[in-house]
Amino acid sequence: MREILRRATVGAALGAAVVGGLTFAAGPASAAGWGCSGTEVSGSPYALTTSSGAVYSYAHLFYDSATGNNCAVNVKAGSLYGVASYTDVTLYECSGDTPGQCSEIMVAPDESKTYKYWAGPVTVPGRGHCVRLFAETDNAAGSVDATYDSAVGFHC
Repeated sequence: MREILRRATVGAALGAAVVGGLTFAAGPASAAGWGCSGTEVSGSPYALTTSSGAVYSYAHLFYDSATGNNCAVNVKAGSLYGVASYTDVTLYECSGDTPGQCSEIMVAPDESKTYKYWAGPVTVPGRGHCVRLFAETDNAAGSVDATYDSAVGFHC
């Protein structure tokens, strides 16, 4: 009986992974799976979309209340998951603790190059500061890019 329930659960999970013709790639299910610690912040993940609306990847932002650190990764999605292409994630620590304009005081080492699955993790201190998040993913040919840019300080 236990084996039947396990198989039914796995089958349901696989069936749920295909929604409206979109296939979601399997990947780490937690912050630790991508090298971050903490809890994913409200609103995360952030879709990286092209000008035509295609989603190439998702930027995930985590906050660890024990360390006060923010951590980000950019995880490829759909048909680009597993395909080598330029992928970037940059996280900035802002000088202030009020959402809005970000005077950057620290930039995590830029994690950008050709990746198959995800870029990151990148980490900056966050306790008492807002952060700014930028991420980019190109298609396999490098001819079209998808970006996310919070543009201002947020998650303060």
